[in-house]
Amino acid sequence: MFDKIKIERFRGIRNASLEGFKQINLFFGKNNCGKSSLLESIFLASGLSNPLLPIHVNFMRGYNKSRLHDLKLDFYNLDSTLPIHIRIDNEEKRDLSLSLFELNLNNVSLNADDTNIISNRNEEKYGLKFEFQVNEKNFESQLRFEADVTRVLPKEYVESLRCTYLSPKYDFNASIQGLKNILQNKDEHFIVDGLQLIEPRVKDFIYTDNEMLVDVGLEKRIPVNMMGDGARKIVSLLTAVYDCKDGALLVDEISNGFHYSVMGNLWKVLIDAAIRNNTQLFITTHDTDSIKGLRDAAIDKYNDLVAAFKLLKTADDELKAYHYSLGSLDYSINQEIEVR
Repeated sequence: MFDKIKIERFRGIRNASLEGFKQINLFFGKNNCGKSSLLESIFLASGLSNPLLPIHVNFMRGYNKSRLHDLKLDFYNLDSTLPIHIRIDNEEKRDLSLSLFELNLNNVSLNADDTNIISNRNEEKYGLKFEFQVNEKNFESQLRFEADVTRVLPKEYVESLRCTYLSPKYDFNASIQGLKNILQNKDEHFIVDGLQLIEPRVKDFIYTDNEMLVDVGLEKRIPVNMMGDGARKIVSLLTAVYDCKDGALLVDEISNGFHYSVMGNLWKVLIDAAIRNNTQLFITTHDTDSIKGLRDAAIDKYNDLVAAFKLLKTADDELKAYHYSLGSLDYSINQEIEVR
């Protein structure tokens, strides 16, 4: 499991250094303090050989363009002359340097007698370069934007880490593909226990024709989509925990779609699922009820598994993290520390 991370020049973060991660990690703070960028940094470092990840991250933010100046949005102050640097440690040390390269080439045509050379318009070629190191071994991958988009991957490195990022704009239909594995392994109680937080009448479910149908005691099973956003998000969260067995799950804004009254029980279900699947959780919120819910769910039973970090960004864009134990987190809530 990851225990620390160092970030340089990524999005609005000039510099950040966090350590003391545990199995369950909550990041809280005001809007635009760097919570999402921190999760995205962990995500990039979890898929070192996949140069498409920065594009996917932008898609999850609702930005689906990949022109040259769009790619510069990932770089601090839009300055792509200096690389993004992310280092994260677990049982292995992962070091990523992400840079942008440009090649301005002329299209050249020759006439039949080979005496006249006509230089046509400049053709702009550019791409992203992932230079990374795992346990002091060096590798490189690229994403090239030419006539087609091409990935150049290192043959000698295959990513073994399983990591999923659920953004606030996650795709529910894509996120529940793992239900097939849950049913095959007879672990559907993961999902049933979670759905009962929203609807106590839930008995079981089936997954057929890419649709999840839930038994709530009516004459027929009903589509989970008819149960609302909270039910869909619980299914997505628990399916992702299961899919990320022995890996990491990143969740941005955990409280979206939930009533404050379910947060404590939601944390209990999530923590239990994470322990059983050996999944490390990194979760963000700016909602006080989410923090209280974690405190209530973990204070007596999971003290050694939980870490909470309050994030603040300084005037010169350094991301500061203040580490809270559950005991001190309880004190901070009682003192009504504003995190919105």
